[in-house]
Amino acid sequence: MLKKKAKNLLDEVETLIGRNAVFEGTIKTDKVMRIDGKVSGNIYAGGVIIGETAEITGDIESNVILVGGSIKGNINAAETIEVLPSAKIFGDIKANALAIAEGAQFYGKSSMTIKETIDGAETK
Repeated sequence: MLKKKAKNLLDEVETLIGRNAVFEGTIKTDKVMRIDGKVSGNIYAGGVIIGETAEITGDIESNVILVGGSIKGNINAAETIEVLPSAKIFGDIKANALAIAEGAQFYGKSSMTIKETIDGAETK
């Protein structure tokens, strides 16, 4: 399930921070972004792909997050987080669905959000 969502993310990338780029500040977009460089600041996006060469210092909030690089900060996904073997996460994770591959490094706490249906309406 998670692999399919991650693959769909790759097809929708609108913003790219390249391998040699350094960005400082808050990033906000309702679209999908890919980060391969260094970011110091919080990220709020519709979808986030953290490439293997990425180094993030700050919190990330998104619907779907794919992590291959290094993050020092908390990660919050409304839907899914997939952590690849190359990932290093120093912070807490909160998501509806979480997959951590063997070999990934994760130092923090994880918690799952629970979606419930009450009278046909979805709630958290």
